[in-house]
Amino acid sequence: MKVSVIIPSYNYADFLPECLESVLAQTWQDWEVLIIDDGSTDNTKKVAEKYQKKDSRIIYHYQENKGLSNARNTGINLSKGEYLQFLDSDDMISQDKLTLQVAHLEQNPDLSLSYCKSWYFLGTTPDQLHSDLLLQNSTTHPVLDGKGYGILQVLTKGNFTAVSSPLIRRSIIEEYRPFPESVTNSEDWYFWLKTALKGHHFQFLDNPLAFTKIRVHGKSMSQKTFSMYYGELQLRNWLDGQLQQIELKPNEKQNLLILNKVQEEKLFEHAMLTGPLWNIGHLKKMYELGDFQRLLKYHKKAREHQKSIL
Repeated sequence: MKVSVIIPSYNYADFLPECLESVLAQTWQDWEVLIIDDGSTDNTKKVAEKYQKKDSRIIYHYQENKGLSNARNTGINLSKGEYLQFLDSDDMISQDKLTLQVAHLEQNPDLSLSYCKSWYFLGTTPDQLHSDLLLQNSTTHPVLDGKGYGILQVLTKGNFTAVSSPLIRRSIIEEYRPFPESVTNSEDWYFWLKTALKGHHFQFLDNPLAFTKIRVHGKSMSQKTFSMYYGELQLRNWLDGQLQQIELKPNEKQNLLILNKVQEEKLFEHAMLTGPLWNIGHLKKMYELGDFQRLLKYHKKAREHQKSIL
């Protein structure tokens, strides 16, 4: 088995058919699909079983709800492929993606991870594509080729690609459990960072026929904003500890530590300035992710800021 496509799904039965059709349409045919149903209460099972009848390469696995990271890790444990393709159940991949990325990795044995262009679309309009998550076409996809300090610099600034963009060698994940199960977002960012911290080689596949299409659920975006802020602050606290331990040139390590701290401070301030001033849950979370003195400092600044815009 060459490629394992791991599809975690939680109550996305309405979108699962489009996702599976994008795999069935692949020009690369040596694959298996593992649908990990993470305790869905809709008709995900019915949809999966329908597709199992269409193609015996599709495997369905049900588990009680344990979260996205656990579902992906379960898929890894059940998979047999030499290469791994992660694909969320509401997203899609282009028909030549696997063919082109398998060739990319086969022709470059030093590569650990081949990634490609990510396109974004709103809800039910997969033909109206945008270059960024905010659907504003305001950013370009980073083109990376390397390992070590250069990759870590980019990843310390921010997450650089969608989880379904890369095709990954199985061998790089056998030394650790890729997706952290104690967090509720940024799971893929942790994975890329772990991979970069271990010195693995990333390379962009610059071919317009290889891409992934990411569905953006407009109604839920604003509701998830502060959850994403909390998640990133937690990740940056974790990253600080990882960077303290990594073997790099002293100046490179110092640069990364400073960059991470600057990014963390900016986000902490932004979350305080735009967050609910007197919401106990929000303030408690920010205290847990920072410290009391910073909380007081930015709460005062937030009060002044929000007063000035009234």
